[in-house]
Amino acid sequence: MANAAERAAATPANESVAAPERLARRLDESGARQRLARFGAARFEPAWLSLWAVAIGRSGETAQPAPAAWLLASSLTPRALLWPEALAFDEAACGDENWLCGGDCPTAASFETLWLWERLARPRRWGLRVQPATCRPVALPLWLGYHDGRHTRLIVLSGVSGEPLASLKPAVLAGFSR
Repeated sequence: MANAAERAAATPANESVAAPERLARRLDESGARQRLARFGAARFEPAWLSLWAVAIGRSGETAQPAPAAWLLASSLTPRALLWPEALAFDEAACGDENWLCGGDCPTAASFETLWLWERLARPRRWGLRVQPATCRPVALPLWLGYHDGRHTRLIVLSGVSGEPLASLKPAVLAGFSR
């Protein structure tokens, strides 16, 4: 299996949109190697997945305070990632790592539906609403692990928290084919 650099373009597919800002990578190579080894991955590589972030906040407030959270999603992700803190970007991110286009921006109605599922899991957040005017492109750092066997298995690991993110597999696989 070729690496993601050979499969993915170096730039996002939608050139009319501003380049996504890269979220800060917190999990280094040695940490990723240890975590992916637990899943049986023999080889791995860093990657960036472009997603869309929309702020979650109180509706009807005239002064917009800092968002309570962010939803990260794309048209190819079945679920959104709930980002419970401010988006911390890495200004010195390396530009030669693998880039995967995560898909188009979901509609405002899609973000509302994704937020509904998150609210059902977290009942104390019912007063918060999607703020569609805050939609912006972001790049999520990932570590892609490969487990070879009868079939090669892909493991997607967050470059921020180190947690496996199975819900991002459809977007990652679609990014390979672009």
